[in-house]
Amino acid sequence: MIRAALARLWNRLGDAVAVEDPEDRIEGSGEVYLDPAYNGRYEGERDIQRLSDADDERKE
Repeated sequence: MIRAALARLWNRLGDAVAVEDPEDRIEGSGEVYLDPAYNGRYEGERDIQRLSDADDERKE
């Protein structure tokens, strides 16, 4: 009885931590996905750098 209960518990734990085959579970377009918050920050920093470079060129 205890052995059967432990076997069921072991099976449940095994199912809980089992990992699916990555080839079967990953679907999508294959394009890189960037977090919108991170991407917005990156674009903002790039725009600031572009404006700073343009200002430096204007001063020269």
